[in-house]
Amino acid sequence: MPAPLDLNTPTALILIDNQSAFCQPDTLSYWGNGRSNPQYEVNIQALITAFRAALSSSSTFMEVIHIFHSSVTPGSLLHPYHPNNGIHPLDFATPASDGSEPVFWKSVNSSFIGTDLEAHLREKGIRQIIIAGLTTDHCVSTTVRMAANLGVVDRLLGEGPVNIKPDGTHVKDVLVEKGRIILVQDATATFGKGGFDAETVHAVSVASLDGEFCEAMNAEDVVKALRSAI
Repeated sequence: MPAPLDLNTPTALILIDNQSAFCQPDTLSYWGNGRSNPQYEVNIQALITAFRAALSSSSTFMEVIHIFHSSVTPGSLLHPYHPNNGIHPLDFATPASDGSEPVFWKSVNSSFIGTDLEAHLREKGIRQIIIAGLTTDHCVSTTVRMAANLGVVDRLLGEGPVNIKPDGTHVKDVLVEKGRIILVQDATATFGKGGFDAETVHAVSVASLDGEFCEAMNAEDVVKALRSAI
């Protein structure tokens, strides 16, 4: 059971690929056999609403960040020139109209490759990121893993980085003050594939991340913590 959220530390809500291509009824089969988590839309909306309300009254830095996918593969539903306009943000996950919510566009699974996301998080001093969006086993998983491997919410105490000798020992000890990466496990979803149903793919993907790369939490607990901060 993860510890409660600490909203006295700089925090970012990172929303990944909440785009219409994943929710258009006539294109769902493009991604696989059925979709997991029927509560995805409801939970994402609750998360965004609660986070925006909390950041408007918080004295601690908080920010909503949107990541969107623009495919370079012709014929992809997420290609910018596809007639379905699948790259368009879902109505309930559209960036704030006042421009206060940064938007980064990627063309691969990781939100950190080809974008300035890592530099942005470090510049803002973010120590806690809350991740939600689509899809669990692809862009969400890759982003969570890279966030952990890059240490974007961590701080080195003393001189770094970690340098390893040919025999596997460290050149010198480096202490790391860990930040927090939270995956909102029921505010993400995926599709069945490889003979496995969507809920199985989703559950295994979350289980592979939880405890190693992030802490998995439910939207209800995250929303409750956000509301208590208002």
